[in-house]
Amino acid sequence: MDKFLVKRMSYISENFDEFGALLRNANVEEKILESGSFIGSASFVQTPNVILGNFKSSRKVLQVGTSVPGYITFVIWDPSIFFIWRKYDMNKGMIGVLWKNEHQSVTGADLKGLPISIEENYFEKICQNAGYFELYDKLKKSEILYVSEIHLIQIRNLVKYVTEQGKLDDNLLYQLVEEKLIGLLMNCLLESLPNKIRIDKTCQKFSKIIDYIHGNLSEITTIYQICENTNIPERTIRRLINKKYDLSPKNYLNKLRLNEVRKNLKSNTKHFNISQAANDYNFWHMGQFGRDYKRLFGELPSDTLKSYS
Repeated sequence: MDKFLVKRMSYISENFDEFGALLRNANVEEKILESGSFIGSASFVQTPNVILGNFKSSRKVLQVGTSVPGYITFVIWDPSIFFIWRKYDMNKGMIGVLWKNEHQSVTGADLKGLPISIEENYFEKICQNAGYFELYDKLKKSEILYVSEIHLIQIRNLVKYVTEQGKLDDNLLYQLVEEKLIGLLMNCLLESLPNKIRIDKTCQKFSKIIDYIHGNLSEITTIYQICENTNIPERTIRRLINKKYDLSPKNYLNKLRLNEVRKNLKSNTKHFNISQAANDYNFWHMGQFGRDYKRLFGELPSDTLKSYS
């Protein structure tokens, strides 16, 4: 086998912006949801048909994005870590499915993510050759799968081994990924039945709240706007966001808006005026805005503007 068919890459950084730039290459944008020092690491192994990732992040973040174009991604993580995938509280025996549609997740500090991305034409061929004609179509309609935690432990251990052992022979690595790992994953997928997914009213309400917030972030000034536009009581909104994200609605909105201001300051194309950048996201008290900004990002807005000018 041509050794160039196997690629490896490892990266570690204490700079959130640098680490975020790496993730944007995979169509994922991260927004910080808690203050404090940051350290992130990522290791990738790519074979002709599969991309494995091993991500670690020290701070609570919101991730928004899509899968790698042309791939179906199975979102696997360390179940000891707080993780909200779309509207689901992820627990043992659950896998997230990311396929063309945008995803949204909130992960607690010390995230350990192990995504497996498979080239979709290759995956479809596997399903057809094995006689699993319905699996490919069923997965297109699924956001999560319920599988055996025992099988997931085997998959996690193999992904960690492959991504953390930098001296593996390319031929062995290829066999471990495209034969052994794919075999384990297929066994997992076959035991899952998408029709087992039960979306209760609570999940539907939470999804409606979050979709409205992210779609109207610059326009929201009070929680009452969310109530009026979703027809969900304030008490329910407060309870669900607190329960899911361990943040109050006000705090969650504030952190999202701060991230958007910083994004615009970093782009340095739309805003050269910090006050205007803040006002666009309903920050009117500049002193408080500056304090909140520095608390979350560890620098003043003016420092961000200078760094990217």
